[in-house]
Order: sequence, then structure tokens, then C-alpha cells
Amino acid sequence: MSFASLPFELRSYIWSLAVTPRRITKVRAKKGGGSFSKKHILYETTSTPPPALMHVCRESRRQAPYQRAFTAGTEPRWTWVNFEVDIFCVSSLYAIEAILSQRSEVQRLQIRTDDHFEWYESATTYNGLSILSELESLREIQVVLEPGDLAWGHVFTDWGFGCHRDIVTFLDEGSGLVLTGPQLKMVEDWWMVFSFDSEGNPPDPDRLSDEIEHALDDSWHMTLAQMHEVD
Repeated sequence: MSFASLPFELRSYIWSLAVTPRRITKVRAKKGGGSFSKKHILYETTSTPPPALMHVCRESRRQAPYQRAFTAGTEPRWTWVNFEVDIFCVSSLYAIEAILSQRSEVQRLQIRTDDHFEWYESATTYNGLSILSELESLREIQVVLEPGDLAWGHVFTDWGFGCHRDIVTFLDEGSGLVLTGPQLKMVEDWWMVFSFDSEGNPPDPDRLSDEIEHALDDSWHMTLAQMHEVD
């Protein structure tokens, strides 16, 4: 029996199984003359190739749950995106601004900052996280951490993610651990209070009294009681 001879319902179900989450990467906008506004954009692009399902046949294209995206500009170079499962990946907070056409439709966002040394300043001094308010449909935000990068705990607590706080997770690439914001803050406080070095070694015993005094000062970090409340 050939695939074409199968009942349409079964073929449609098979096409749906062929849909897999994709990483939408290196989104950028090419501007024309004048200021960097939507009316001066020539086109948006991404390094992510179109989904394979859109190249199989006419029926697969009709059944595939994709829509046109990156349609901004006077010379649009649109591609296909499934906003429910595809995750938009940016390498800095500033890169979010390059998502123009369907900014309000993005549901999944991954933020990396390992190739942008000014990320902390952009998140704090320049309030780089404020643009998240324009991503109205967000259901998941994943921040990828470099090994030992705990500063995001402070950013989560003091600079916040607004109404998106409950959908933020932090992925530590070194260990594979996935942490919530409060959990990351607890790890940061624990590391700062007890002055563990990069290899996890405890502080010098000769400075133990100073470390105890430092740990008891709960005016700047989570108390032990607060740590116990973190799931």
C-alpha cells in the first residue's frame, strides 16, 4: 500500500507527527536609509532553513502548521515558523529588537549572553529586559548560563522579568541543571555567603569567623528560612 492510498485522516496525522521544534537563530533586520524603524526596514532574515515538511509535496504544505513570518520591510524575505513549538534564540538582549514582524506572536524565547560581554549592563543600566513586555504571547523563557555565571540570579531578583517571572528557567550548560529564578538566586547567595571558589572548595578556616559574620548578615541575600521555601 502506498502512502497516497492511505485515508486522508491518517495521512494528515502522519504529517502532524513530522512537525518538530526548531531553533530560530540569528534573526537580523536589514535597514535602508534613515532611522532604524519599521518603515525603513528592507527585510528580516534568519539563518534557520525552512522546515522540511514544506518541501515534501503540496499536501504536506497544506497540512503543515506553519505560517509566514519575517514579513516586515519593503523587500520581505519571509520564511515559515510554527510559533507554538519553535523557539527563538538570541545571543544578546539587544538582538531581541531584531524580531520585528511577529514580535507579539513569539511564544518561546532562549537568551544566550556568552558572546556579549556587556550583557549585564544592558540588562541593568539600560533595562534591556523591558522589551519582553512587547512579546505578549510568551509562554517560555530559557536563559542559557555559562559555567559559573550566577549573576542572572541577581538580575532575576532585582531587575526582574516583569509579568514573565513565572515562565523563566535557567539552564546551566556545564551541569545540565535547569533552575528557576529563586533557585538560581539561592545558589548565588550560597556561593557568595560561603565564598566557595570556582572548584567548589570551602573558605579558608582561618577566616571562618569573618565568613560566619558575613553569612549572618541577611540584609543583602536570602535567609536560610527563605532558602528552605524554595522548591
